[in-house]
Amino acid sequence: MNDMCLKLDVIEIKDVRFGDSNSIENGILTIDKEGLIEYAKDPLFTDLDFEIARPGESVRIIPVKDVIEPRIKEDGATSFPGIIGDFEGIGEGVTKVLRGCAVVSTGTIVGFQEGLIDMTGPGADYSRYSKLNNIVLIANVEEGIRPAEHETAIREAGLKAAHYIARIAIGVDADYTEEYELKEVDPKLPRVGILYMTMAQGLLHDNYVYGIDAKRLHPILLHPNEILDGVMVNGCCVVAGDKYTTYDHQNSASVLEFYKRHGIDFNFVGVIVVPTYPGLADKRRCCMSAVRMARLLNLDGVGIPEEGGGNPEADLMMMCRDCEANGIKTVLSLGPDGVEEPVADTDPAADAVINVGDCNMFVTLPPMEKILGDQNQVVRMSGGSEDSVQPDGGVRVTLSIIMGSVNGQGVHKLCSYVY
Repeated sequence: MNDMCLKLDVIEIKDVRFGDSNSIENGILTIDKEGLIEYAKDPLFTDLDFEIARPGESVRIIPVKDVIEPRIKEDGATSFPGIIGDFEGIGEGVTKVLRGCAVVSTGTIVGFQEGLIDMTGPGADYSRYSKLNNIVLIANVEEGIRPAEHETAIREAGLKAAHYIARIAIGVDADYTEEYELKEVDPKLPRVGILYMTMAQGLLHDNYVYGIDAKRLHPILLHPNEILDGVMVNGCCVVAGDKYTTYDHQNSASVLEFYKRHGIDFNFVGVIVVPTYPGLADKRRCCMSAVRMARLLNLDGVGIPEEGGGNPEADLMMMCRDCEANGIKTVLSLGPDGVEEPVADTDPAADAVINVGDCNMFVTLPPMEKILGDQNQVVRMSGGSEDSVQPDGGVRVTLSIIMGSVNGQGVHKLCSYVY
């Protein structure tokens, strides 16, 4: 698979506006709002609208279901293979990328584990989505709709909106091109890969791979380019601070960092996607199989970024223990710092662990001039409580509620220093 070369034609978006037609000129993305609404509508929605939230504006988006970067294959047909478009050419060829903007879905809350994005203030420091020009999808449904139906409708509407917007990039010259290819390297370099945990727990705790619900999957080996090219879609309502949005898969920090070091520090061999099931038998099946794949690839080491917390920590430690027992060095990343919320499982073999932050830390977020969604739903969300909304309109919450604040791939304000 070393001949697979993915070229990302990146168009930098500096601002987003609504207009009578679709265009990109001088970094300004203009969207036909009525056309977008028509394309993304669903019979389950009682109303559907789009707003724009720019970096630095006094705007709070709450509750957030997903964040999606508009991307599309050069032929204009495929953005998310198996959901929107076919499978031909995924992970290679040319993909158009609108960088600097995203579709953010909000509206009636789907599950209690959703989050918020502040476009300014202290909350913005904890979320990379605050630096984007966000096209906010606001969709509400009638009371009584089953949560699974609601989740499907809002997920698919967000993907459709991203696809509609990405089509505007067809025929537009790129500002620059990024190329990703696993070129041949010095065979003496250590062989490494990623055990890419993905939620498969049911009850609105699922991701999708090539359009297939992860809880229908066994571990699979992917070329890292496939991750970057839209095969992974978020379907989770897990804690907002540490879940991976679709944007996080499209811009996987783990994949991109491993690519940077390919041929320099090690030989990046591939990505093993490991479904994270709730039941012990499925955990054993998937973890054992993932490690056997790593052994078959003759890996010397693996990185294992964790999505979520609690239950998935059992999978994390199972894979760590089995890898180390088979001579494969492991580096784990997980959220809690072990003081306020200890990890659910540990093992002496886990001797190289990256702490990506404490999701239980409280922050007070000031009032915003504009709320997209419904701030009162904070009382039902992980990280919020009945006392969260302050008299002045601000909210006192934990980092759990801020989208991506303690992301297991390490995309946040924390940094390390070498002494």
